Amino acid sequence: MATYDTTENKFPGLVELDVLRLTVIVDNEVDNMSSVPKELGLTTQQQSLFKDHRRLDKDRSTVTVPPTSGGHTHAHTHATEDGKDDASKRGMTTVNYDFSDVCCGAHGLSVLLTGVKDGKEHKVLFDTGPHSAIFLENAKRLEIEFEKIDVIVLSHWHIDHSGGMLAAVERCQHARRQQQQQSASSVVVDLHPDRPDERGACLTKPSPPGSTAPLEPIEYVAWGKEPSFPALESAGGQVSLNAKAHTICENYFGVSGTIPRRTTYETGIPNHVRWSDASKSWSSEPEIMDERYLVARVRGKGLVVLTGCSHAGVINVCQDVQRAFGPAEDNGGDKIFFVAGGFHLAGSSMETRIQETVKDMKVINPAFMAPGHCSGWRAKSALENAMIGQVVSLGVGSDFCIAQEHI
Repeated sequence: MATYDTTENKFPGLVELDVLRLTVIVDNEVDNMSSVPKELGLTTQQQSLFKDHRRLDKDRSTVTVPPTSGGHTHAHTHATEDGKDDASKRGMTTVNYDFSDVCCGAHGLSVLLTGVKDGKEHKVLFDTGPHSAIFLENAKRLEIEFEKIDVIVLSHWHIDHSGGMLAAVERCQHARRQQQQQSASSVVVDLHPDRPDERGACLTKPSPPGSTAPLEPIEYVAWGKEPSFPALESAGGQVSLNAKAHTICENYFGVSGTIPRRTTYETGIPNHVRWSDASKSWSSEPEIMDERYLVARVRGKGLVVLTGCSHAGVINVCQDVQRAFGPAEDNGGDKIFFVAGGFHLAGSSMETRIQETVKDMKVINPAFMAPGHCSGWRAKSALENAMIGQVVSLGVGSDFCIAQEHI
């Protein structure tokens, strides 16, 4: 394993974006119905499908939608003698909604970020879910434009985040070649250099009540081989290894280095292990030090933080962001506006940290949070009860649009 530099992360030159969109391709949860504050500009996949007039049922519509209308109906209002609209005479459309078109949840995370500054756009794919099938199927349903993706960023080497990466690189390259009708430049794949051969968990015998003896291991569970650097390059990717904080896409986004562990209770995963092909053995690895977060600044809003699993602890993540940008009152209001992703507070050993996490999150006080993936319903419920109205679903198919003014 590598030696990790715990120097605090800095992101000099990170620009203020005019608009930031977060499109959720993979998440554990499907939630097309819960309300979300208008400040997050959310459009669910269900809402998009409801308004998709390519699915117009002409036999059951009394008004047509021209292909160039952008989905807007053209019908005259029919008023009664007293001036009121007569709905029975008004032209109406019927749109067919097929539940097989709705994205499916899976244990993993993948989010497409689109940053816009002065009309110029950059796209970053953050993680790729647990396997190619769910990633590609949901991406197809969401009509992801792979040719426009500039960089693929892996938060950390866990298969539920890296499992779809080879397919993502291949699809980006295929889409670029089709778009350009010639040899296309390679999509950049931003990775931490400390790639494990494989990771997993160590199952142990239950300890007797009150016992302080070390837990007795009974079985290892391997989670699957990580994609290799040569395989990613063969798929067409340009591998970029980064252990330290840096910016990408003309300073639109910041990617952290090692996340300092400072809280006393965020101590990693106790039964997490790492396999070495060289030694043919498993070793304990509770801290998962290669995890990185992504950060962006949005004009008039503040900082948006995307975290893969928060194995360093979501409080350590947020506090590191605060140190990187300084007190909000000292830099024009760069406080944390939105933190989204996995908070990793599910499971018996992790749920003991919920109370302290909630206490510290109230001090950080982001405007909004979207705990998803590995966060667990107990943590979501506790955060919502303590910070009413500040917690939303990350939900696969969600399309957040964060801007100074609603777009």
